[in-house]
Amino acid sequence: MNVMSGNAGRIAGVVAALALGACSSGSGLTTGTLLGGAPKVDAAPPPPETASDRALHVGTTTARAQRCGYVFDAGAVRQSYIAFESQQAGAPDQRTKAEQSYDFTVSKVAKGIGSDADYCSEEQTAIIKRDLSQVLAGNFSSPIRGTQPNVGWWSASRTEKPLDREKLFKPNL
Repeated sequence: MNVMSGNAGRIAGVVAALALGACSSGSGLTTGTLLGGAPKVDAAPPPPETASDRALHVGTTTARAQRCGYVFDAGAVRQSYIAFESQQAGAPDQRTKAEQSYDFTVSKVAKGIGSDADYCSEEQTAIIKRDLSQVLAGNFSSPIRGTQPNVGWWSASRTEKPLDREKLFKPNL
């Protein structure tokens, strides 16, 4: 018997046991999802957006766009955002809170990313361009980040880096 095929059999057995264990652990996985059935997703809707969420999004977008050299009128963005928040139903001091939150966010983000020479990468500028276009169009809502279903440890990775077998099986090298 080949030693390699024996190890492969043991590994396959461990993987099968873990997969079946995950199905019964209440994680939302079923054998149907493993074998191609529709995944069961019990995701709650995202919470409603608040003025603080919008201030964070618009202030961060403004600071990031300024840092990466986008040409736009940051003062006009500030004024239109604050006017938008003033028109929203809420407390009478909404305008003051919006101004303070926006200004604080812009200053902190600008300070945090100011010294990073590699900040304006191609991937980063694509995100900034998307967000700045949205803000300049008068849409101040932050991008919705829906909840992702928990599909287990074998789900696709969010990184672009390929899996390195040597690091996986021999981490101490």
